[in-house]
Amino acid sequence: KDRPGIVAAVSGVLARFHANIMKTRAATVFNDLFVMVMVVETRYATIDKADMINILKRSCDGIGLALAAESCESYKCGKRVIVFDLDGTLIDQEVIEELAKAAGVGEEVKRITRLAMEGKMNFLQALRERVSLLRGLPVSKLDEIRNSIVITPGVVDLIRQLKSNGFIVGIVTGGFDFVAEHVGRMIGADYVFSNRLISKDGVLTGEVEGEMTGPEAKLNAIRRIAKDLGVGLESCVAVGDGANDLFMIENVGLGVGFKAKLVVREKAPALLNTDDISVLLALIGCIPLKEDIVKRL
Repeated sequence: KDRPGIVAAVSGVLARFHANIMKTRAATVFNDLFVMVMVVETRYATIDKADMINILKRSCDGIGLALAAESCESYKCGKRVIVFDLDGTLIDQEVIEELAKAAGVGEEVKRITRLAMEGKMNFLQALRERVSLLRGLPVSKLDEIRNSIVITPGVVDLIRQLKSNGFIVGIVTGGFDFVAEHVGRMIGADYVFSNRLISKDGVLTGEVEGEMTGPEAKLNAIRRIAKDLGVGLESCVAVGDGANDLFMIENVGLGVGFKAKLVVREKAPALLNTDDISVLLALIGCIPLKEDIVKRL
């Protein structure tokens, strides 16, 4: 929201490290959000660009300002694809933790999940260990959990707005199809990539199958969507919260941390430091301000 000190917080950091603000535009747009777009020359900056962006992120976080930093080339090319992590991003729950509660192994699974999300444990290893603890859980519990899923507030309206702006929307998750496909139908996703829990005789076997078994898998899923559309990764946006999302966040046109864990906060070029996911529209340029400033570059 607009208030005194926003421009000073950003320009002060840039001036301190001799980064030159070449052009800037600001406006108040939807939901009374203050939005500012700056074109910044970093050629003569006195510190590394990545370090300066991290200092900017901390400064912005201190005043509740979301930030996206990307090259002019990426910004001007236009975005066509946006993909979201599922658990903790599009939905409030961590599905595997809900399964674990039903199986009576909640605390152990939560511990492994935390290690994986913080980047302290290999995702595939963590996935297999957690799923193995679900052995014997009745399949009927999956229906109960699916029906209890809560979509993150604002997501349905966000997706509607993105699609009206021509975006192709995907879900990429190391979670499970029984929830991912359900959420995909609810929000109108065009692509859903997920894993599947294996069952036999009405109970889970403690095994999992699927291609979404690590950070590279999420980026490969984005590549498949981009290839279908005939665009490059620079035209893609990725949104996630944990270490397993970091590889896709760092290798697309714009990677966004939402409700981000520390490792993502430190490395994502864009951060939403608010629970209002609609702010994402400003970060990716789905506002009238974008076209005007691009013409002036």
